[in-house]
Amino acid sequence: MTDALVMGGILLALVLFTQVGRHRHNLVMGIMPFVSCTVIGVLYFTGGISLTAPNLVAGLAGAVVGAIAGAGLIATTRVERSPGTGRVQTWAGWPYLLIWLAVLVGRLVFVWAVENVRSFAVQVGEFLVSTHLDEDGVGLFFVLMALAMVAVRAGGVLWRSRRLEPVRDGQPVRA
Repeated sequence: MTDALVMGGILLALVLFTQVGRHRHNLVMGIMPFVSCTVIGVLYFTGGISLTAPNLVAGLAGAVVGAIAGAGLIATTRVERSPGTGRVQTWAGWPYLLIWLAVLVGRLVFVWAVENVRSFAVQVGEFLVSTHLDEDGVGLFFVLMALAMVAVRAGGVLWRSRRLEPVRDGQPVRA
């Protein structure tokens, strides 16, 4: 539970300081999520996890859930040019933050329930046995969910920023 809390806290701090509110978006901000996702993915996959068929299916399910959450993130993010500078900027508010909180709190609740609610832990254990999953499959679900969320959001911002037209009459053009 401690690891989940620490990782959740780090992710929440990153989201609060780098994505919620109005932020300038440049090449570094556009590429950084892909670099970090690649590094995390390589470290995770070279860590000796069991890549059985059921674990891969769980990972694929996590990636789909993450892509859906990422689509929600990009849908709640405005991408526009600053009227003063013409630079690309993003703006994300409460709906964006609520999606992140739902995902992070959902993960924490799952971990807490597995560790502290015996009946839930038994049900999860029975599910793992009946589907031939192990803890690597659960981990793969959560890792690929997070990576897909970040990649879809970052890709969406990059795509929308490339579609922006120049500032006209001091008004930003939104995508």
